[in-house]
Amino acid sequence: MRPDRDPLAGVGGVPWGELYGCRGPASRMPELLRALRDPHRPARDQACSELFDQLYHQGTRWQVSAPAVPFLVALVDDPATPDRVRLLHLLVAVGIGDHRDDRLPFDADASYAEADDITDEQLPQLIRWLYREDDRPEDDDQPCYWTNAAPHRWARDAYRALAAHAATVAGWVYDADDELAARAAALLAWFPPAPESVAALVAVADGPARASANLALAHLPADHPHIEQRLRHGLGSRDPQVALTAAIALAYRHGGHLPEPALELIFAAADHDRPVPPDVPGWDNRALRGFAAIALARA
Repeated sequence: MRPDRDPLAGVGGVPWGELYGCRGPASRMPELLRALRDPHRPARDQACSELFDQLYHQGTRWQVSAPAVPFLVALVDDPATPDRVRLLHLLVAVGIGDHRDDRLPFDADASYAEADDITDEQLPQLIRWLYREDDRPEDDDQPCYWTNAAPHRWARDAYRALAAHAATVAGWVYDADDELAARAAALLAWFPPAPESVAALVAVADGPARASANLALAHLPADHPHIEQRLRHGLGSRDPQVALTAAIALAYRHGGHLPEPALELIFAAADHDRPVPPDVPGWDNRALRGFAAIALARA
């Protein structure tokens, strides 16, 4: 990102008051987004808490969730933004939701199968029943039922909005903040394997981002000429986390057709009497030993 660019440029051009979040009209979105760059931590904390509630309340995405995604991406993309890792947590919650890694590779259309069951004409009716009781016609006495249709549609819209910025996320894999880089690598596993994403996952150097990238490569169906080479090279890393995740990725991709060093690493990690490296940032729903157990079953 260019340092002279305002990440919130254009935020005032969105008709936020016509969009709805969990608590009603999202007219305060510009105020909340700008507060994420406030120099005072309490103001940022409050804004982030309110945004979680409006955009991702108890796992549900809302009408305003997708339009907010590009601004959250721009904020994380700007090194001058405070609390970038926390904002990435928010971004992942809005774009990916509660899905676990066992949903990878991710198919948004299959995951949100009921998204097309509600039409553009029906959405205003649902909004009216949810938020604007006074605007209901007097003869409209039939309740507007709440199904998966609208939540699926809003979740799919938010996912697509985030996936459209996969190239930007790929750039974060090289970030100086190790945790942010690792979480960005994990996020790339949820998108279709675009060339720039795969290239970033292959090229990143040893460290937390490398370990996270290995697990992402484990789930990618892409036939990239350098993936196999990178993972086999990782088996010899002096970083135990990198070596183990490389072995896990090879087992995910190839089952039992593994080099001996990969099998040895996986067997050792699956032994509960032996220590394992720390869990990998960005893969919070599964411990590293859990990945090793799955890899052992596949091998």
